[in-house]
Amino acid sequence: MRKYLTWGYLIIICTILPLYMKEGYYRLGEGKGTLYLIISSAFALLLILFENKTLFAGASCEGYVFFSAAAFLFSNVLSFLSSIDKKVSFFGLEGWRNGFLTILLMLFFMAVFSAQEIFSKYILSAILITPTFEFVIGILGRFGIYPIQIANRSDPFVATIGNINWYVGFLSVFVPVGIGLCYTEKLYSKTFFLLCVYEILGIVAILTQGSDSGALILLGSFILLLFRSLGSRKNFLKMAVQIFILGLSMETVDILMLLFGHLYSYQDNLLISACSGFKGLILMAAAFFLYRLSRLFEEINGRWRGKLFTEILLVAAFAGAAFAGYMFYKTFSYNFGNGRGLIWSISFDMFNTLSPWRKLVGVGQDGFFGYAYSAPEIRDSLLNTLPGNKLTNAHCEILTILIERGFLGVITYLFFISTVLCEFFKNKKERAATICALPVIAYFLNSLVSFPTVVSTPYLMLVIGIGLSCCRKDVT
Repeated sequence: MRKYLTWGYLIIICTILPLYMKEGYYRLGEGKGTLYLIISSAFALLLILFENKTLFAGASCEGYVFFSAAAFLFSNVLSFLSSIDKKVSFFGLEGWRNGFLTILLMLFFMAVFSAQEIFSKYILSAILITPTFEFVIGILGRFGIYPIQIANRSDPFVATIGNINWYVGFLSVFVPVGIGLCYTEKLYSKTFFLLCVYEILGIVAILTQGSDSGALILLGSFILLLFRSLGSRKNFLKMAVQIFILGLSMETVDILMLLFGHLYSYQDNLLISACSGFKGLILMAAAFFLYRLSRLFEEINGRWRGKLFTEILLVAAFAGAAFAGYMFYKTFSYNFGNGRGLIWSISFDMFNTLSPWRKLVGVGQDGFFGYAYSAPEIRDSLLNTLPGNKLTNAHCEILTILIERGFLGVITYLFFISTVLCEFFKNKKERAATICALPVIAYFLNSLVSFPTVVSTPYLMLVIGIGLSCCRKDVT
């Protein structure tokens, strides 16, 4: 019974929730948030009623991941008990629904799936159907083609997910999953080519959606893959193929812009610019060259210096991160990130107004909006700088957590994510670890300039649960 309930939940939450729309884009966030709570609560009750004795059988109750998840839960309980508005903190703010109940349900299903057995390829096929559909209608919509007529349509809304930031959050989970599946599949098999189509559609969707934060998803995914690939020549050949697929996706976007650029329905952005000038074609040629060169050295039994290559990449990554940090510091202004600089500045001012206890535990889940407009000095600042708009979060998940759940919330969240990644990286089951680590990295990087939603964060937790299940020693 547990197997069928969990499989049923996974299929429903991955197919119905992204597609659900009650009144078009009007109040879409509230509709999806409420639906998530209804579906997840119903399945959680069924699992507790019928499978309470074996619900978590097989899940590990020791190790750093278990303790970090417990600490994360404890910090959320403390923030809820200390919250300013317990109703909002429990059920979440209307239109967002990222309250304590949502977090509790996400952790519950993460634990359930961490105790689940390996999933069949048929289940995997079922849960990838809707993301594929979202990729396609997102791409078509950006070029003025709308297979589905949706009420209240406007350029900032994409597919049936909603606001562009919600869409990027959705992509930050499902596109890296496809990249990982394609990378770990046997090269040139039938399944490999099917996954190639899924991956190309996903990458094209990221490149065309319009938000620069999509670059963080691709950078995180491909840099992590490169680190995972330098250990052996076999994996490096797979990485070369992935680079070729990335180049092919970029060249596809370049061709689309050359032919239909006048129909493109969003403003110029970094990702579209990155695809221009036949850069994708150049990347494809470089990937082919690396692939053939590696095969040549393989044929003459050339030594593979994976450790040296990894060390070089580490130095390059550190230097790149340091340079990016320096440029961020030098160029930061209120206009940074489409106004995020201003929002972050106001958010830090909010945090400074908190009492020592509130700085430790926060104002409560989804309490950012309520506190911002209840503090006179912050409210006046918001009304003067963002007239006509309501600020419901800091547009940086870490900063939002800092205000809503305090230092304790941030520390336990980072501890949880870090232990999950360590568990994946150290695991000998490389395929499962790679597939599940990619969306964790991609989601986290995107969250630095975005926020949690019910069409992204719950899927991240499901991926973590499935990854922990696949990495268990008793699972073959």
